[in-house]
Amino acid sequence: QRPIVFITLVFICGIYLAYHIKIPIYFTLGMGSLLWVFCLTCLCSHKFEVCTLPCLSVFILVTSVAYYNSRTNSLANNDIEHLLTTQKTLQRIRGVITNPPIILDETVLLKRLNKLRTERISKKSDYKTSFTLRAEAIKTIKGWQRISGSIKINLYPSKEESFESNTLPLLHKLVYGQRVELFGRAFLPKPPTNPGEFNYKTYLQRQMPTICCLMTIVDTDNIKIRALHRRNSLYNFLYALNNRLNNTIYTHTFSSSAPLISSMLLGNRVDLSSETIDNFMKTGIIHFIAISGFNVGILVFTILLPLRLLGVNQTITTGIILIVISLFAFLTGMNPPVLRASIMAIAFFCSFLVRRQWDIMSGIFTAVFFILIRNPLDLFDVGFQLSVLATIGIVIGTSKIEGTLFKTALIVELLQVKAERGRFFFLKKYVRKSLCVSLAAWLATLPLTACYFHLFTPFIPLVNIIVFPLFWIIIVCGIVLLTLGICCPPLAAAAAWMASNADALLESLVSTLASLPYSYFYVIGPSWVGIVLFYAFILLLLYGKKFVLNPRPVVIWGLLSANILIFSDIVKQVNRPLTVTCLDVGHGGALFIQFPNGKNILYDVGSWQNFDVGRHIVAPYLWGKHIKKIDLVILSHEHEDHWNGLVSLTERFSIHSVYSQPHFFASETGKKIFGLLGRKHIQTASLSSGEVLAGFEPAIVKILNPPSFHHDISTINDNSCVLKIEYLGHSILLCADIEEQGIESILSRTPEFGSDIMQIPHHGSSIDNLDAFIRKVHPMYAFINSCDNITSPKTLDILKNQQIHVLLSHRNGAITFKVDQTGITYDTFNE
Repeated sequence: QRPIVFITLVFICGIYLAYHIKIPIYFTLGMGSLLWVFCLTCLCSHKFEVCTLPCLSVFILVTSVAYYNSRTNSLANNDIEHLLTTQKTLQRIRGVITNPPIILDETVLLKRLNKLRTERISKKSDYKTSFTLRAEAIKTIKGWQRISGSIKINLYPSKEESFESNTLPLLHKLVYGQRVELFGRAFLPKPPTNPGEFNYKTYLQRQMPTICCLMTIVDTDNIKIRALHRRNSLYNFLYALNNRLNNTIYTHTFSSSAPLISSMLLGNRVDLSSETIDNFMKTGIIHFIAISGFNVGILVFTILLPLRLLGVNQTITTGIILIVISLFAFLTGMNPPVLRASIMAIAFFCSFLVRRQWDIMSGIFTAVFFILIRNPLDLFDVGFQLSVLATIGIVIGTSKIEGTLFKTALIVELLQVKAERGRFFFLKKYVRKSLCVSLAAWLATLPLTACYFHLFTPFIPLVNIIVFPLFWIIIVCGIVLLTLGICCPPLAAAAAWMASNADALLESLVSTLASLPYSYFYVIGPSWVGIVLFYAFILLLLYGKKFVLNPRPVVIWGLLSANILIFSDIVKQVNRPLTVTCLDVGHGGALFIQFPNGKNILYDVGSWQNFDVGRHIVAPYLWGKHIKKIDLVILSHEHEDHWNGLVSLTERFSIHSVYSQPHFFASETGKKIFGLLGRKHIQTASLSSGEVLAGFEPAIVKILNPPSFHHDISTINDNSCVLKIEYLGHSILLCADIEEQGIESILSRTPEFGSDIMQIPHHGSSIDNLDAFIRKVHPMYAFINSCDNITSPKTLDILKNQQIHVLLSHRNGAITFKVDQTGITYDTFNE
């Protein structure tokens, strides 16, 4: 009855298969041709009709595999990806701008820059301008060489340069179709180097068109404007209109409200603060600030209502709506959720023109099919998956949830006449409908939200009901603002004022809701098996009456499966080794130690990199290991690259204790952290040499540094906590940032500290007495947590001369050592 549903599901299976298994394209094309001939023969001869449907299914599957391969594996021989590495190198590149930046008008930009000028500290990203370039040529020793491929350009002018008079005219020339010559540091995006880390390289490859490399420019003098390239008139009009609409928002609305309003109306999230995004994420309404099908629905209703009131002909109304929807889809960059909703809306209104009955499920899968035809990699986009599931959940589940929860109220409504319904009938109906829609969408997306974002927000249905009226006001007023702002700017002030105040109230309300106790929880997230079981259980609840199940085999299989899972978990616990993982955090430290008795220690968590190590590296790693509690955090010393990721971990995990050396808690930094830990009810204690930590048996954790007396060592690095872990006759020495004085102190106080595995002190930098220290330890393996240009060649020579196997986190990725009855083994993430 719904062939498009069947075709789309098989098409999705083909894309998924091609993504995970590399199948030669000539094989799929040959197989597809044979299957097509066979299907055509069966249909024409009316023989083997039973085989037609299976063969047709395999034909669609094979065709989708071939289509995926042809769209994703076609890398030209002169693609710029072949010329670059992950190391940043200075390059001179010529190309054409294909996706221009949003450039604000001079008055708006100067107002914004003057606000930033008053700030003592402003982030580098406040002045960032990004656009996409289609590369044409690169400067080499032999001259200009022709290349291909798309590059994402990030321009970071300095704070002083942003106020110069020649900067704004240059920025306004960065338009669609402009040919430019750029000089900056070009590089390939690095793949993840830690388990669970976000794969930015894959994210760029899934864009449309695929972005293969990045380029950073720090001076506007490194941008030279060349002759204008031949442009597509439609795209030129749409990019210019998008820029004009964004400027209309920023000109008329409050400066604090403009970024969120622009995000809701046009999908421009460049200026949204991380705090705003986090608050919307924690309350579970991030879909409100991401352009989605909901925005399309409000847009259609806003246009349809006045046209109906004015008595406009249905055919003309349908034509106007189709034009507006198509224009809106183009303006938002063909965002998959918008494209899905736009195709559904177009199919719905076209059905009126051809006098055909419209089927909503067929509309959803038609939209999905065309989105995947446009870009097969959208199948793996989180927003696309959540949008489709939410829509299907609303369509299938809303009526069933309403019938289950409000059965009596629905029966009463059917029996009532209008006079009996009361004054608040429509308000109660709105609350009921909104609650059921929210519940349906929440249940449909719950496992994926927990899997991708590790968040559980139990009050989403209620929050949606509360914030929806404000969201509606902002969208409607925003549409009026965009219309009047272009046609008659003086009349746009009232709509801008209303939208700005509604936005201010919305942001304040969301911030308050996010700060309430138990408004959100961080969770490990289900496995893919758990996700499948969840949706199977939901379908069983919805359509259980259509299946006749014998309870006896279900109970037997359930008990058998539970016993297998419990027994396998017990076996894993019995054979659990001592595991030490050094995560790649650049110049910093984050080592996670898992003990055979199930306890764990996080030794340092920080970095000098410009991202939150706790949030983006350590937390995904722990969630991937199904760890939700950290028994002990040891901070070696007070330098920021060893503790600045702790704050985000206290929000996401249950931390029992945080220990450090006495000098840390006596410092100004330590006092601030001590106050934070006190508010979180996390235990604290000081460590010094000679102590043995209890609770990690049969392993032994000894503290070798710092000494008990404060006057023995004066420098911060030399006061670092040094740990020695012993298990099954093997030992691991963790040295943090100790230098000459700390090494001398340990050598004079500790007679026996030979170890099989050693963390090289102070990120592998040059230390005078390091050679003697390593000879005394005499390790089999050594690892260094550092970044490029920090590790000293002298240190590497010392280790090479002593024939020690060296592992570097910035080259090998996360390094994991395992100690068990068989001895010591290691593996690295990059391998």
